[in-house]
Amino acid sequence: MQDKLLFTPGPLTTSYPVKQALTTDLGSRDVAFQSVIREVRSGLLDVAGVSAADFTTVPVQGSGTFAIESVLCSVVDRKRGVLVIANGAYGLRQTAITKAHKIPTQLYECADYEAPSLAAIEKLLQTSAKDVSHVSVVHDCSVGGP
Repeated sequence: MQDKLLFTPGPLTTSYPVKQALTTDLGSRDVAFQSVIREVRSGLLDVAGVSAADFTTVPVQGSGTFAIESVLCSVVDRKRGVLVIANGAYGLRQTAITKAHKIPTQLYECADYEAPSLAAIEKLLQTSAKDVSHVSVVHDCSVGGP
């Protein structure tokens, strides 16, 4: 019998222990599932260095593009729009998503090997803060050099 294939986004390999863990099904109403999700959400807040009193996390299943689209289409004020900071493919993909959903978008773009300029972004926000409800950026791992 041929092994079943696990297709996941991104360049990665899946270790045997991870594959073995995938053989246990937990439904969203299972106590063990809910406990794991609570731990993940809490851990994400810890990594970000923020408190659950002020912030929350929402794990989203799917590809990175799926997650980005779900957030852009559900939280951005469609009368004001979003400032997208693009220093790579994901930033440009965000503008394609906002265009498809007719969400007003301002684009700050720099090369994929450059870090975005905080001073330039601050200036954009000072001149157009009333025109955007959110700022969106996806960290591009290639920043720092070709």
